[in-house]
Amino acid sequence: DYGGVPPSATTILGPERNRAAEVGTKWELFDRHLLVTGALFHTEKDNARETVAGVLTSGAGYQIDGVDIEVSGNITDRWSVFGGLVLMRSKVTQSGIRSNIGLQLANIAHESFSMLSKYKFDYGWELGGQAVYRSKIYGGTFGANTGTELPSYWRFDAFVEKKIDKNWTMKLYAQNLTNKLYYDTLYRSATPFVAVAPGRAFYLVTS
Repeated sequence: DYGGVPPSATTILGPERNRAAEVGTKWELFDRHLLVTGALFHTEKDNARETVAGVLTSGAGYQIDGVDIEVSGNITDRWSVFGGLVLMRSKVTQSGIRSNIGLQLANIAHESFSMLSKYKFDYGWELGGQAVYRSKIYGGTFGANTGTELPSYWRFDAFVEKKIDKNWTMKLYAQNLTNKLYYDTLYRSATPFVAVAPGRAFYLVTS
């Protein structure tokens, strides 16, 4: 929680405890050049930090269930991909504020996706792009406050890269091609505010 425990506090809070279980699978495709992984996971946290009536306590708890699918490697000798999808479901199981129990967790995106793809052309040229998605995020200090939220968004990036010689490469990178207005963070406080993410930007990188 913001501010942590002040030095003058006399209460010692015990450690948070996590229990997690996960089961997954891996597949090697396209002559073992592309790795695809999938996992189901379950996490429980007890003794979680929570502010009740202005006092930091440690009696809260929650659980998260989800699925994680990832892909990385080459589809062909020239075409590579890297990315994944995460879907989660969360629930507050213990709280000093009764209305929090049963709510989903605040301040996290429960669905997210990203995929980076790149293609190699002749003469050292490469062209690539990336798509990023985040679902809406509810505000709140612990349980989600559905009256305060950041909207979901898609962001698209692109780049072109040229290998000049065996030692040097140059890349032109464009971030947020559509100049999408979206927000990085919702700060939880008595008067919450947001941080605006960068708009369209171009970078020329030599390495």
